[in-house]
Amino acid sequence: MLNKLTFLLLISCLFSCQKKDDKLKIVLTGDVLLDRGVAYRMRIHGDSLLVNAFKPFKGQDFTVINLEGTITATGPKQNDRYNFKSDEKCAGLLKEAGVTHVSIANNHIYDFGKEGYDNTINAIKKHQFQVVGHENKPSILEKGGKRCAILSASLLEHNEFLAISSVEELKQSVQKFVAQHENIPLIVYLHWGYEMQAVPLQWQRELAMQLIDLGVDAIVGHHPHVTQTIEYIKDKPVIYSLGNFVADPYMTDARSSYVVELEIDQEIEAVKLTPVAIKNCFPKTMALNDQMTALKRHLRFSNVSLYHDDQYWKLMQTKNINFSEPTDIWMISEKNTISMLKKFSEKSYLLKLQKGEVMTNVLQLHGSLSEYHIADINNDDHLDVLIGITKKVKFDSTLKKRVNIYTYKDKALKPLWLGTKLVNDVESFGVLKKNEKNYLTTVETLNENEKVERIYEWDDFGFALTELN
Repeated sequence: MLNKLTFLLLISCLFSCQKKDDKLKIVLTGDVLLDRGVAYRMRIHGDSLLVNAFKPFKGQDFTVINLEGTITATGPKQNDRYNFKSDEKCAGLLKEAGVTHVSIANNHIYDFGKEGYDNTINAIKKHQFQVVGHENKPSILEKGGKRCAILSASLLEHNEFLAISSVEELKQSVQKFVAQHENIPLIVYLHWGYEMQAVPLQWQRELAMQLIDLGVDAIVGHHPHVTQTIEYIKDKPVIYSLGNFVADPYMTDARSSYVVELEIDQEIEAVKLTPVAIKNCFPKTMALNDQMTALKRHLRFSNVSLYHDDQYWKLMQTKNINFSEPTDIWMISEKNTISMLKKFSEKSYLLKLQKGEVMTNVLQLHGSLSEYHIADINNDDHLDVLIGITKKVKFDSTLKKRVNIYTYKDKALKPLWLGTKLVNDVESFGVLKKNEKNYLTTVETLNENEKVERIYEWDDFGFALTELN
């Protein structure tokens, strides 16, 4: 009996001592518009439509939305083409759905004047969840000792009465917060950009760079009603537009979008995307093939990589992909080209590219993949795919890492160079651009204790060492 009791105590201790996943998890959505077609469908089919819209994302620590409009029954209607309002019961429904933070920093919060603005904030507070965007400082989100901050702002017309109504005010708020809280990750949740455009404007990219330089850890945008470019700036994610979340989309491109989830410890450790389809005004999860189709369309102008994991896609920089990720599907968007890789056995992969509407042939790759780069490595104005792959070859039975290169010509992938020989065995490689010319860079192994960096250029017969070494 004593031995049995001791065993049970040991098992209990083992499980209680295991490290829990205590990261802070935050879901951010695109625009939530509760007027027009959305209000009509809720009247006909019931309030559960709104509550159920958030069900796939419920259970995370915080959910942040942009409320595109007001919660008010009164107030002077503004002289604008669109003016949006909803009943106060919608605030209760959002609370029931699991929303924790509502951003009011957008171009519709004053659709019914100061009275509509005040009524909206009062309705949110009455139902005991948080307003963001009404002050010129971030809101701090905290759980289990983990913290992050959300700074919400709008950089559109009708902003003059908002707490942050200009680029300079936004930058000042960021600077002040970072100076006082340098160890708290800062997310800027931003209403900006041009409607129905697939790419951000140049001033947005410049501002994103400036905000990252000031200490922002992530930028998540909305307002264009469609998804836009995603990129990393100095290792920080910038999602220029999530698209809509709840809305009556009036154009085809506005009928799909994505939701982002951030996992935070001391910094942002993971960025996850979930593609959703907007059907009859409300978001619906998508089958895997539909997700891939949507992502190829959404990400065609981005420079990022994703891998599939259950219902979401984890976002990464391509330089960090090493094919040890827990998945069998990768999607890599670089140089306006989408690469799709599927692992169908332990050391076998399928690769195909999509450039514009053109899909290439499917390549079979045999070996263990470890790196992936896209560049015009031989400088002939044709895109090349550089793959790190560990395998044996016919003339060398040693199992080691090799560089395989395929070129994109005549709408097909064709072998360019299959890694016959460099000076020494390759540990890793990359691409260096210098004076408008691309070079292959390598880290090579001399012996167990020594490594050397080398730079090669293409000379029509393969790679030769350059004078840059």
